[in-house]
Amino acid sequence: MTSLPVQPPAERLEILEAFADLPDVRQASGKRHQMTLCLALFTLAVAAGNRGFLAIGDWLSVYRQDLLALFKPPKQRLPSYSTIRRVLLKVDYQAYSAALARFFDVQPLAGETIATDGKVLRGSYQLETDNPDSPPHPAIQLVSAYLAVGCVPASFKS
Repeated sequence: MTSLPVQPPAERLEILEAFADLPDVRQASGKRHQMTLCLALFTLAVAAGNRGFLAIGDWLSVYRQDLLALFKPPKQRLPSYSTIRRVLLKVDYQAYSAALARFFDVQPLAGETIATDGKVLRGSYQLETDNPDSPPHPAIQLVSAYLAVGCVPASFKS
């Protein structure tokens, strides 16, 4: 099992602060996890290349201990992929997009949107512990954020 490099605990996590101003429209009863944590985990999971909620659930399981150490959620519990899914069903996507733009310090113009892409470099991980020349390490992950201008194919133009 690989693990994320965990930095010493910081006073604040910017990715949580990025979503702090978004309204949480969920009903108060049964709300166990902060919306900011759900959105941060979703954003990180997708940036790490996970597509689909089952893949996000697997990612949460694999990196559970590291994520607990990093985010320090109440009761040391992470939301499940289905909880994250339910949060996403209620989130205002324009507000989420604007929060991402502020987080990445990108100012999109009219007609532009922020696109993110995450890739895991195939074969970049090292699971062996008996190789003295290379200590075990997680896969290298590349995350890109860029402005995408809305393109309309010529056949759709009027």
